[in-house]
Amino acid sequence: MNDPSMTTYGEKNPASPQELSVFSFLIGKWQGQGKTKIEDGKFAEYDVTWIGRYILDGTAIADELHAPNPDGSPYLGISLRQYDAGRKTWIIEYLNVSGSFLRRQVNAQTGSVEVAGREVIVTSAAPGVVVRERYEVQNGAGFTYRLDVSNDQGKSWKEAQIEMTFRPA
Repeated sequence: MNDPSMTTYGEKNPASPQELSVFSFLIGKWQGQGKTKIEDGKFAEYDVTWIGRYILDGTAIADELHAPNPDGSPYLGISLRQYDAGRKTWIIEYLNVSGSFLRRQVNAQTGSVEVAGREVIVTSAAPGVVVRERYEVQNGAGFTYRLDVSNDQGKSWKEAQIEMTFRPA
């Protein structure tokens, strides 16, 4: 790239909140295998790409998920992650480009981000369902993403409804 205004993955702003480093493992390009539980209880398997970048002057992260839908059509989803140091809260929104909607996952009123050892857990709620995303980080060697759902406010979970394992591209 000869244009200094363009970068591949952006750069973290040194003045950004330290909390942003919780998701720094997403920065870069990752290739992986995914599987999603479908209605008959079986799993659909597919190739997937995840790309993470620092955005908004290095104070936030945008990460893209590229994969096929079950019908074979392309799927694109983008998570926007920022820590609001003034309010001491995460702001995470999910832009489902393929489905044309924006979903609020975490903000001052709802959802959470927790770190438990090598795992980062994002919990969010929608009417009738609680979603738990678990990222198991392998220190630069990759990560595994799992999505669990609960229909009883988190009392019980249907684990690994979606599971994707990534390695550096």
